[in-house]
Amino acid sequence: MRVYFGLRPNHRYVRGGHIIDLQTGIARTVHTPLGIDGVYGRQTERAVRLWQNKNGHPETGSVDEHTWTGATGRDLPSQFRRCLAVTAAFEGHGYTFAAGNWDNAYLTWGVIGFTLKHGNFGTVIRTIQDRHPGLLGGTIGQDKSREILDVISAPAADKRNWADAISLPPRKYRVRRDWEDAFKLLGRSAEVQTIQDEIAYRIYWKRAVAGLKEFGQLTESDAAMFFDTAVENGGVNDEKARLIRAGLAANPGVEGRARLEILANAIADGSNPDFRDDVFSRRNAIATGQGVVHEASYFLEDWAVGLYGVTVDELGKMA
Repeated sequence: MRVYFGLRPNHRYVRGGHIIDLQTGIARTVHTPLGIDGVYGRQTERAVRLWQNKNGHPETGSVDEHTWTGATGRDLPSQFRRCLAVTAAFEGHGYTFAAGNWDNAYLTWGVIGFTLKHGNFGTVIRTIQDRHPGLLGGTIGQDKSREILDVISAPAADKRNWADAISLPPRKYRVRRDWEDAFKLLGRSAEVQTIQDEIAYRIYWKRAVAGLKEFGQLTESDAAMFFDTAVENGGVNDEKARLIRAGLAANPGVEGRARLEILANAIADGSNPDFRDDVFSRRNAIATGQGVVHEASYFLEDWAVGLYGVTVDELGKMA
């Protein structure tokens, strides 16, 4: 039976909202220390073994379909949630981390790095306010709530000035401790995590599926390839499309990981030259199934992303 999630020594631990679901399910029945942190580390592996032993499953410490459905009472995570977990890990954010104006995006926060400059940060904040009035103020305080609501509607220059004011010199990557703590608190809210997921699905997943249907094949790795491209690069633009077509035309009939490597190279070559190496490291890790991204080693079958086929119906599911 296929292993969907597991722990591999010397590789980045699997993480994401679906791992929170797994930990929550196991914690209901297994009485052992288990932080609900969304990271499949050694503590979670031990708890999975205990759950498997208690419920008559092979004691592997890894999650197959029976372990998942038995522990959570849910279907396996959708392709979207699996791909979201990979890209969020590459981005280095998670639901809670906020980065300052180090890259001229003003402020970047949330599971795939919603930015103040490009408007998606504002979309998240407005959705929180509209759907859960009082949550912002109740979580981070009324003063900071008003400040955020004001700045997301401000002119670009005011947004940049505000971001610079809360970014710590000299790099401006980290934000002031009070704002760092505020965004951590906000991102820990289950309601806020749901909203972040919904907006990532609505904006980036739909864009990824469009690229996949035009240039890829229906595999988990293809879905991850085009989702990571949608998030990091905004999707497949005309230049990337030209390079993908040229690469595939030069290699007729190529399949499997060799085809994915052609996509990875084309997408990287069609990106901003200043970021070409970073784009390539991410896409090539997806193409080959393993690799080093931002100094962390990944083995993507442990994240339930491999050369397995998916259906169009599966691509349409968010949960």
